[in-house]
Amino acid sequence: MNNTRGMDKNRVIRIDELLEDIHETETTNLSDGSELLQDQLSESERERILSKIQAKMKDEAVNDRPSNFEKVRFPGRRKRILLASLVALCVFASTAFAAEIFQWDSRISNYFGMSDKNQGDLSGAGMNVGVKDEQGGVAIEAVQTIGDASNMYILLDVTVPEGQILNPQTGFDMIFLKVEGVTGMGYSCDLLPDDEPNDNKGTLLFSMEANSNINDKEIEMKFVNLRHYDMDSGEMIPDYEGEWILSWKLNYHDVSKNFDVDKDIPVNGETVRVDSVSISPIALNVKISGDYIKKYDSVPPNPNDGDLIEITSVNLKDGTALTKDDSLGWGTSINGREYVINMKMRELLDPEGIESIVLNDTEIVL
Repeated sequence: MNNTRGMDKNRVIRIDELLEDIHETETTNLSDGSELLQDQLSESERERILSKIQAKMKDEAVNDRPSNFEKVRFPGRRKRILLASLVALCVFASTAFAAEIFQWDSRISNYFGMSDKNQGDLSGAGMNVGVKDEQGGVAIEAVQTIGDASNMYILLDVTVPEGQILNPQTGFDMIFLKVEGVTGMGYSCDLLPDDEPNDNKGTLLFSMEANSNINDKEIEMKFVNLRHYDMDSGEMIPDYEGEWILSWKLNYHDVSKNFDVDKDIPVNGETVRVDSVSISPIALNVKISGDYIKKYDSVPPNPNDGDLIEITSVNLKDGTALTKDDSLGWGTSINGREYVINMKMRELLDPEGIESIVLNDTEIVL
């Protein structure tokens, strides 16, 4: 810490004045001065305090005096808290203002029917990606994601060389997906309808579900050989050969509502336990466990039997019952004695508005 003995009293007063509008709750409730209760400041308060900070720093620069905010040693607990509050406010202001820049891509908002009424439920559930790879004149870019703990959609732009047309039946020979720490996944990729079908650009929507948490994990996608389906011949026609690799870290918030269930349900004359249900605006996730699950998985499955356990109904508090016909897709996975169900919905869900779900024939009240 620099020596401050030569600092006059007026300088201490000016710094105190700079922070005079910070509420008591943002200063006296702190135990050690290392945090700021930032969410208790209104938008106008944040802007007012930030402008004061900026004005004071500008004044320091004009007068050829380096800013000494970090050098001031105030006697007493109150002054230390004020100084920590100033530092925390600067950090909060930069991150909060950056977050306000995020906007849903219109293609995602249109796909999910987002509105002013339901967008609030998705606060923090999306992230801008901006990762791109280009090979042989073909570029693939991950634009934006929307997800929860186990499910995610990725919006991708595909661009072929200028003057060429991206066929509306375009796809890839293979798509490989790897997510750090995830052992079981299901995924699909579709080309969205295009307002300009004769140009060289297209939009892909990649959908995935996993048997474990995916947020804060590294993800890698590899696309192999661009081709299209020929309606006349019924064959896949190669367009561009190559590999396009995209990788980044998933960094969004899981806005799911979690329910601890701990209820036994019958399955094939046996008993398993529904451990928990997690509901986000885009999907439902159910975790089930039991020795019978491992026993069931030890026998080769009969494709005609369907899933061991499935979500047959999602019952809303307004009396509406949603079924598989209202979903975009579902998947199940087994890992030892654990069974996971993921169901992504066609329309955004309000987790607070769900009364119960039905697993096979058993209702689970949430």
